[in-house]
Amino acid sequence: MKKFLDKMKLLNENKNAKVVTFDFDNTIVKSYEESNDGNETIYRYGGTNPQIIARIKKFKQSGTTVLVVTSRTQALEVSESSVRNMLDKLKIKVDGIFYTNGDKKAQKLHELGSSLHYDDDPTEREAIEAYKKLHPSDIVVKDPDKLLKDINKIAKGLIMTTDGKYIIAQRSDSLEWDAPGGHMMEGEEANFTFYREILEELSLKSKKIIYLGTKNTTWNKKDTLAHYFIGQIPYSSEELEGTVQLQWEIADYFCGDLEEIEEKMGTEATQNLVNTIQFLKYQDLMLERAYPHSKNHSKKKRRLVGLGGNSFVPAKGIKRVKNHSRSKSAPPGSPGGGWGASLEEEKTKKTKKIILKINGGGDGGNR
Repeated sequence: MKKFLDKMKLLNENKNAKVVTFDFDNTIVKSYEESNDGNETIYRYGGTNPQIIARIKKFKQSGTTVLVVTSRTQALEVSESSVRNMLDKLKIKVDGIFYTNGDKKAQKLHELGSSLHYDDDPTEREAIEAYKKLHPSDIVVKDPDKLLKDINKIAKGLIMTTDGKYIIAQRSDSLEWDAPGGHMMEGEEANFTFYREILEELSLKSKKIIYLGTKNTTWNKKDTLAHYFIGQIPYSSEELEGTVQLQWEIADYFCGDLEEIEEKMGTEATQNLVNTIQFLKYQDLMLERAYPHSKNHSKKKRRLVGLGGNSFVPAKGIKRVKNHSRSKSAPPGSPGGGWGASLEEEKTKKTKKIILKINGGGDGGNR
């Protein structure tokens, strides 16, 4: 408590009349949870929000007090994966970092006197607006993703269920069958785009995203670089009803094995879905060559497609490191230290193990 009071006192002495606050995870740095078995959590790096980073620097230059307010649990932070260390790696200077330890940020923002707050989480934004009705303030809350523009690259792919079937989507505009996915936004890695798009379009969170390939495509007479993936979800095909919630851009979805998918496609399929199937078949062919006489071909195929090695290389500006220490925290974003391809830190057996993996990707909807 004394440490917190001292920090608040120092802040009050140094801040001016205007305070601007920023959430950290998926507001400044983007990532998604790849897996969580109760003992080990793995997050995958997904890029940054360059517009938010630019605003932080601009506010600082103007003399505004800039604070990061995160819902992370401070006790689980370790140096190499901490908010502070990642801000340092991004060369972002702020006046303070505050933790709500899993609680909503509204009260903390009120205590700090925030006049403007950026947060990717709609539930946090709603909680702040509700808190304002009980504790009037002039705080303005903004969605950081609204600052980002689409770029001429897309990420598309198939979604794989636990029983080895695939999900495709039907477009509302043309009623063609398509590979779920969409346009990349500036600052994003393609794997994160695919994750974000299937969450938006179908309300499904992928736990593993495997890169299949990249191909130049043409749509509306415009060349577009398309990156293709398979995303695994923790549901069987029988559990999808009631779980899938369609966004307005999606008219329907279909789940089946590869033969059923191709039959469903017929002549009413986008080129991106055709490309995804071709990449999947090519990977299957490589597996056939690797295991020409295997009786467990189906099992090995699922292992390769669903759990196989990721072909991403680190994103631009990120270096691989040899130190794979295990981290206490499960922070989305890039780890400190060497910004490596993976981060693990030694822990006691009684504590959950959490790993942060960073892989750059191909860069992702159109057809």
